[in-house]
Amino acid sequence: MKQVTPAVREQLVADYRAGLGIYELGRKHGLHRYTVAQHLTAAGVVMRRTITATERSRAQELYLSGATYAEIARQLKRDPATVKKML
Repeated sequence: MKQVTPAVREQLVADYRAGLGIYELGRKHGLHRYTVAQHLTAAGVVMRRTITATERSRAQELYLSGATYAEIARQLKRDPATVKKML
């Protein structure tokens, strides 16, 4: 794991709990998503949800109405790559 200061680790945890995703945290802090996940796990954070049927349905509905992956991702608080995979 890349060396991360305790202050950065605390910020990672706070940002994750505030709703930011692994990819967003990686970009924000200059870390790989895997490194972010390792630090969150090491800090005792329970990683959040898998894609639910409700989310998948909502994403499909939004997509069919003309929304972009980025717009859908913002509404579902997911990474655009995750939205693309679920569709």
